[in-house]
Amino acid sequence: MKPQLTLQTPLELPHQEISNYLNQLWISEDEDNSGANTFTLMVWQPAWLEQCLVQSGLIRGPITGTLSPEIIRVAKKLIIDQGLSHTTSLNSEELLNLLKENLSNNDYEDLRGQFFESSISTLNPRRLITLAPTLNNKSEIKTFVSAYCPLSDSTVTQPICGDLVVIRGDSNSINKKGLKIIDKLSIKDLPTWLWWNGNLDESQEIFNYFTNYGVRLIIDTANGSPKRCLKILDDSIRLKKAINDLNWLRLKSWRESLAMIFDPPSRRPILDHVSDIDIDIAEGNFLQALFLISWISDKLEWLFSKIDIHGELIKIEFKRNNGEKISSAINLVPLGNPSIHSGQVIGLRLISKISEVQKNNTCVILGCESVECMRLEAGGMADMQLIEQVVPNAFSSSESDVSKLLASSRGNTSPLFENTINVAVQIFNSMNK
Repeated sequence: MKPQLTLQTPLELPHQEISNYLNQLWISEDEDNSGANTFTLMVWQPAWLEQCLVQSGLIRGPITGTLSPEIIRVAKKLIIDQGLSHTTSLNSEELLNLLKENLSNNDYEDLRGQFFESSISTLNPRRLITLAPTLNNKSEIKTFVSAYCPLSDSTVTQPICGDLVVIRGDSNSINKKGLKIIDKLSIKDLPTWLWWNGNLDESQEIFNYFTNYGVRLIIDTANGSPKRCLKILDDSIRLKKAINDLNWLRLKSWRESLAMIFDPPSRRPILDHVSDIDIDIAEGNFLQALFLISWISDKLEWLFSKIDIHGELIKIEFKRNNGEKISSAINLVPLGNPSIHSGQVIGLRLISKISEVQKNNTCVILGCESVECMRLEAGGMADMQLIEQVVPNAFSSSESDVSKLLASSRGNTSPLFENTINVAVQIFNSMNK
């Protein structure tokens, strides 16, 4: 990855002067150096966990807005040391409230919006706008402006540059003044993305402003209540607004692994006789598992029938066109290690009963590690034809995932994801009747 190069130290300006400053920024004798003609990326970046850890003295500043290995390590240790459930998310209210009990009133250097991963900067965004809400609920709006150029490996190609704006203040100030500033910073001829890098249940008035604004959305449904997350997804589909979900993106290796198993024509008939699907998740938000089941049911043209909840077990029943029933279940499995993303899939078992003779039937098992595969083998599954595969489950940063979406998106919602959302919403609405 190429690093970001900032052409100048971010300059603090009164917000009334920002538009004029940006208009003058790229005026040059060199007409080719007038800034990138690409897209605008706006980022809601509260970084509450990092702010709390820095102000509690558990890690050193500055505040950058990235989920560093140090932040992950310290937060996980804190969850265990304080006796919180191992299912506690790193962005949970329980953890944040615990940290807020010991905050200092010191000022810390805040580099949010000025420090971003090179995987994003090398896509040459024309304008990066960061909304950086502060823990201090009496912070007035401050605005900063700068320019950047990604370094190029080529001596022939001139770097394509862009500008960045940081709007910092408490959530109330951002809502009242910050959004008006953004209105003046839009570049009408370029597409605009919003990456909501925070909990979807918070600052809903600000989020709703952007959905009405017509921007393309990048969200993470692992970070919010299922009801709120599915409403956002459903509304975007109905209103034909582009939306991407990092929680869905993390399912890619699971979907690809399952598809590869059934790629050989000799295995295709197995799909016509699927009778049971079990999905294990790390305890927490169950939406990723719901997406996986919804995707499978859509691809195999199953019809949703009913849903039952038994404690930590969610049972979902489908029917084939011939009336045969398919039973599926989402199992919340307690783990000994707090999860970075709530409710991530850790295992899948698919059973296909093509015969009354057990050995002629098939059991497909996918696991994020061999231990999970062995756990799913329990209950006589080894008497069937057994197909096992360990799914790569490497952690990648949210910035890296966002850059993949920005690099590959055509500006609309993936039809595959759209179909999955429709099934997931149908199932969830039935759950809450």
